Amino acid sequence: MTAVIGRSLRRLEDPRLLRGEGRFVDDLQPPGCLHVAMVRSPFASGRLAGVEATFTAADLEGSCRPLGVHLTTPGVVSPARPILAAERVRFAGELIGAVVAATRYEAADAAQAAAFEIEALPAVISFEDALADSAHLVHDAVPGNLYFTGHRSYGEVAAAFRKADLVVEGEVTHPRVAPAPIEPRGVLAMPNDAEGVTVWTSTQVPHLVADAIAECLDLDRQTVRVVAADVGGAFGGKAQVYPEEILLAWIARRVKAPVKWIETRSEHMQAASHARDQRVRFEAAIRKDGRVLGLKATVYSSVGAYGVRPFGPLLDPLGTAGLMTGPYDIRDYEYTTYAVATNKSPEGPYRGVGMVTAVLAHERLIDLIAARVGIDPLEVRRLNFVPRERMPYRTVTGHPYESGDYAAALDAAARVFGYDEMKKTGATGIGVASYVEYTGAGSATFKGRGMLDIPGVDTARVSMADDGRLRVQTSSPAIGQGMHTTLAQVAAEAFGTEPENVDVEQTDTASVGSGTGTFMSRGSVGAATSVFRAASLLRELAQESGELDVTVMYDAAQASHPYATHMCAVEVDRETGAVQVVRYVVAEDCGPLINPKVVEGQVEGGVAQAVGAALLEEVVYGPDGELRTGTFLDYMVPSIAEVPGMVIEHLETPSTVHELGTKGAGEGGTIGGTAAIAGAVADAMSLAELRLPLTPDRLVSG
Repeated sequence: MTAVIGRSLRRLEDPRLLRGEGRFVDDLQPPGCLHVAMVRSPFASGRLAGVEATFTAADLEGSCRPLGVHLTTPGVVSPARPILAAERVRFAGELIGAVVAATRYEAADAAQAAAFEIEALPAVISFEDALADSAHLVHDAVPGNLYFTGHRSYGEVAAAFRKADLVVEGEVTHPRVAPAPIEPRGVLAMPNDAEGVTVWTSTQVPHLVADAIAECLDLDRQTVRVVAADVGGAFGGKAQVYPEEILLAWIARRVKAPVKWIETRSEHMQAASHARDQRVRFEAAIRKDGRVLGLKATVYSSVGAYGVRPFGPLLDPLGTAGLMTGPYDIRDYEYTTYAVATNKSPEGPYRGVGMVTAVLAHERLIDLIAARVGIDPLEVRRLNFVPRERMPYRTVTGHPYESGDYAAALDAAARVFGYDEMKKTGATGIGVASYVEYTGAGSATFKGRGMLDIPGVDTARVSMADDGRLRVQTSSPAIGQGMHTTLAQVAAEAFGTEPENVDVEQTDTASVGSGTGTFMSRGSVGAATSVFRAASLLRELAQESGELDVTVMYDAAQASHPYATHMCAVEVDRETGAVQVVRYVVAEDCGPLINPKVVEGQVEGGVAQAVGAALLEEVVYGPDGELRTGTFLDYMVPSIAEVPGMVIEHLETPSTVHELGTKGAGEGGTIGGTAAIAGAVADAMSLAELRLPLTPDRLVSG
């Protein structure tokens, strides 16, 4: 049999979905199902005096705990999040009540008619608002509106600046953005025979949801079953536990019937997690030939009203600060990072957590250095890259880059892009972004961060049916990224069959052991490795007529580190501010490709979201904390007209962390694309300040 890994198969899951046979949460219609609608605060900050609804915080008292986050990170404060607000509301859209009715429409009408009394208080919206001496506190338990302040210094930073020929300073601002998947959230819950609850939810982390439900409702974990339904996109926005998942489980047990809640788009924009909302200031000590000697960075992250479970308020603040050195050999580095409490929807993960802004900052730095010393930006990158011969390389902040050739990716992108010829024309702005990311981290990484709610392991169960077909279940649910096809290929390769003979099922916590879920591009790393090992063991057992049902748990010793260079050319109409991307090239290295077609789809989709982040998207709040971008009329996502065609070149340096050598491919398009597109516009317009999104009005007004 020829190798299965490496084939560009069409996605095996698509025929079922195209025939309308998907099983999304709203497709589930159990007999006697009641419908739930949420009553939400219209105020960003206020004292809640009372609510008239089927269920309020008073009903939950004593039978439902708030949603806590378990962190051991020194200095972090992350107040528990109430399932229904009791005395204070902290963002527009926070849950204050729930209505149960026979139909979805009756529930929605009742929620709209619900009465409540809220005394409005001053809202904290901007970094300046939050950190002012006289600032209103989002939480009394969070002094100075700071969930966390981190400061680290590595090497001899002061000495590096003393030796410098010049100092380059800059600032980048990434706006608050929304993942905005096609399918908003949805939850269906019903009591089960084990005196617990079964929940179907549109989630990336079913085991983590089950853990939280058991904790909040004080149930035996074995009586809580969570099933990941088909998921219509997630991008990180469903990689957390939401109060609605806890509330639906509580209501189902209370009314002793199935209950369902389907989020509207306006609810999603208002109350599902947002991301980024960061400002980074940097200062670099530079040698006159462009070599970076030392770096200082200050990172501000607007976390919102609560730290989400399981990450707390640490995702972007730690991720951005930790990867500010990127693919560059910088040994003297100092950062201060602030996790700021604001009266906005809580922030959670979104494709390229922390890394999008880190790359935006360090690539802006490289471009500023090139302009300052009069050297081509590619040459400055080559001069500062970690060289291939120094692999494996541990960054000054502790990231262990196991393999890579960053200069090779830059050279490949430049060759395909026609960089030298494009520079000669001078008719377009050119942006370059080189980056390295971390994917598929194991338990040691999350323990080191103090994130106790994240196991960091991935579990696979592979069994053989009577007809000889393989059945694969993993702790990492598919969220639309081709996971079922990819894992079918891995299982087929290990067992010695064809992918068409493998059935990959969506995650059910009752059928597969505990695991982390689907985020941090861990599908082709942790999930794939656990499936490969389980299928390999099953093959051995099949030859001995042994037990044909195998479970393997995989815990990566460290993260894997894919990397790439993106190059982008844009044309900007100086009168209208309209931006057109006219050429786009990616040279990426995610190790061996399990399915090149799936990988390229992930890159292209990531770049599409980068177009949105760089040019279009921004969640905007008014001064009182009211959401001004609650629909797609106000929050502009890219269409096919704005997304460029692109050429993708693949390099391959296998990861040494595990036997497949794969590194993860789901987030790189957004990580590199945002910086490349923004850099191209900055080049075309000679921008002094880089504040995204680079919308026409901002470009025209200067």
